[in-house]
Amino acid sequence: MSLPRFLGRYLRRYWAPAALALGAILVYALSTAAVAALVEPIFSEVLRTDERPFPGLGGGSDGEGAGGEPAGGAASEAGPLPDFGDWFGRGWEWLKDRLGITPDNVFVFLPLIFALVFLIRNLANFSSGFLFQRIGLGVVTDLRNDLYSRILRQSSRFHSQHPSGELMARVINDVALIQNAVSNRLLDLLQQPITLLFLLVLLLSTHLQLALTCLVAAPLLLYPIARFGRGMRRTSHRSQERMADISTLMAEAVRGHRVVKAFGMEGFEEGRFRRATHRHLRVNLRAQLIANLAGPVVESLSVVGGAALLIHAGSRIHRGELSGGELMGFLVTLIMMYDPIRKLNKVNLVLQEALAAGQRVKRVIEMPNEVRERPGAWAPGRFERAVTYDGVSFAYDDRTVLHGVDLTIRRGEIVALVGPSGAGKTTMVNLIARFFDPDEGRVAIDGADVRDLTLEGLRSLIGIVTQETVLFNDTVRNNIAYGRSDLPFERVREAAAAAYADEFIAGLPQGYDTLIGEGGLRLSGGQRQRLAIARALLKNAPILILDEATSQLDSESEALVQKALYNLMHGRTTLVIAHRLSTVQRADRIVVMEAGRIVETGSHAELLALGGTYKRLYEIQFRS
Repeated sequence: MSLPRFLGRYLRRYWAPAALALGAILVYALSTAAVAALVEPIFSEVLRTDERPFPGLGGGSDGEGAGGEPAGGAASEAGPLPDFGDWFGRGWEWLKDRLGITPDNVFVFLPLIFALVFLIRNLANFSSGFLFQRIGLGVVTDLRNDLYSRILRQSSRFHSQHPSGELMARVINDVALIQNAVSNRLLDLLQQPITLLFLLVLLLSTHLQLALTCLVAAPLLLYPIARFGRGMRRTSHRSQERMADISTLMAEAVRGHRVVKAFGMEGFEEGRFRRATHRHLRVNLRAQLIANLAGPVVESLSVVGGAALLIHAGSRIHRGELSGGELMGFLVTLIMMYDPIRKLNKVNLVLQEALAAGQRVKRVIEMPNEVRERPGAWAPGRFERAVTYDGVSFAYDDRTVLHGVDLTIRRGEIVALVGPSGAGKTTMVNLIARFFDPDEGRVAIDGADVRDLTLEGLRSLIGIVTQETVLFNDTVRNNIAYGRSDLPFERVREAAAAAYADEFIAGLPQGYDTLIGEGGLRLSGGQRQRLAIARALLKNAPILILDEATSQLDSESEALVQKALYNLMHGRTTLVIAHRLSTVQRADRIVVMEAGRIVETGSHAELLALGGTYKRLYEIQFRS
C-alpha cells in the first residue's frame, strides 16, 4: 500500500471536520483576494491618489474614467481573462444603490467594507486552522494507538530483531513529525495553493503584462524550493535513525544501570551516548542549515525580482501607461502572493520530514505478524489430557535450536527441562504459548494444534513465572491483579498469602496500595518473584511454566520462593526450566536437552544411574 493510501485510511475517519475546513479554506481564499482587490479603490476613491476613479467604483456604471477612456490599462490588456475589477465594481454599484452610498460618504463605507472582509478572512483562517488541528490530533492519536497495538501483538522474534529504543522512536518521535505535518502544514498545503490561485487570477486581471513579466521569473523561486525539499527529506530520515540509536542506548543503560555501576562503566556509557548525540547533532545541523537557508534564498530572489519590477513599473508610470493606484493594488496583490509561496516552502520542508517518518511507521504497522490466528480458530475448553511436542524443529534466522523434538507432558505432571545454555529449553516453553511458531512439526494441547486455537483462549490456559520478573510501576495490588481491577481485594490477598508475600506487603508504607517503582526496583529480588508467583496463582491457569524462577535469588529468598512455587504447582501441569539441579529433583520426570535434542529422560535417580549428560552436569555443580 502506498503511503498516501495508508495515511488516507486515517484521514477518512474525519471527513466531517475536513469538509467544514475545506469550506473555510474557500472563504479564506476568496476573502484574501477581496482584500487585495479593495486596495486600489481605497487609493482611488478614498485617498484620491489618482485623477480618475477606479473603474466602475466612482465614475459611473459604464466603467469609463475621465475623458471617456477605459480606466487603467488592465482591462484592455487582460483579454478574455476574468476581470475581478469589473466583478467588484458591479458589486460595489449594487451596494451603493442599496445603502445610499455617495461620493461624499464613500470614504466611510469602503474602509468599513475592507475591515469586514478582513474580519471574515481571519474568522475563516481560525476555523480552518482549528479544524485541521482537530483532524491532525485525531489522526495521530489513532495512528499511535494502532502502532502501539501492532508492536504489542508482534511475535517474540520481531522484538528480538527490533530494539526497544527503535520502537519507542517510531511511536513517539516519528508520529510527532506526522502530527506536525497534518495539524499545522496540511492546512497550508490545501489553503495556500487555493489562495495563490485566487490572487493569481486577480493579478492577471489587474495588469496582464506586468503579471506575465513576474510569472516568467517564478521558476527561479520554485527550483530552490524543490531542491531544499529533497535535501530535507534525506536529512530527516537520517536524523530519525540517529534518534532511534540514542533511544536504544538510553533504554539499555537505564535498564542495566546496576551492571554499568558494578563494572564502573559510567564513563564508557557516557562516551557511547556522547558519540551518538554528536552524530545526531551533525545530522540536525545539516537539517537546520537547509531549513534556515531556504527562506533567505527565496526571499533574496524575491527582492531582486521586486527591484526589477519597480524599475519596469516606474518607467510605465512616467509614460502615463499606469496609474499609482493600479500599481499599488498590483504590488499589494503580488506581496500577498509571497505569503502563500513562503508557507508552501515551509510545507515542503515539513512534509518531507513527515513523509520519511510516515514510511518508517508504515513499515512497522504493515510488517506481517508470524504469530496470528488461523481462520476458524476456536477457544479451547478445559485442559484435560496432555501437552504434546510432535516432531518440532525451530530456528532463529539461520541458527537451528530445536531438531525434531518429541515430548508428551501429561496432565498434572511436573516435568523439568535441564541442559547446558543454548540447548533449546526456553524455546520449548515459548512454543507452548505461541510466542513463536515451530518451523516444522506441531505443539498440541489435548490433541489440538495450538495454531488452531485463539490466542486469548490458548494463553488463558497458561501461567508463566520467568527468571526476569516483569512488574509495573503501579501498586502491589494492581501488579498482582494485573488488568483485573474487578477482582475483590480478598482474592488478591489470598493469592499473596499463598505466595508468602502477604507478610512483607503488610510492612510496606501503604501496604497493598504501595507503588513499587519501575520494574519493582523498590523491592528485593525475592519479593518481586513472590509477587509474580501471586499473580500466576491468581490467574489459576492449569498449565504452568517456570523459567529459571529462582536462579537469581539468595538461599534465604530461594527457600521462601520455593515454598510459594510448591503451592503454585499443586494440581497443575508444570514445565520447569532450571540450571540448579537441586530445584528439579522433586520433578516427576526430568528431560535432558543438548544442542536442541532430547538426549535423556527419567527421574533424578535413574539419570544418575545412567551416567550420561545429567550425571556430568550434576557432578559439575556438586563436585565442590
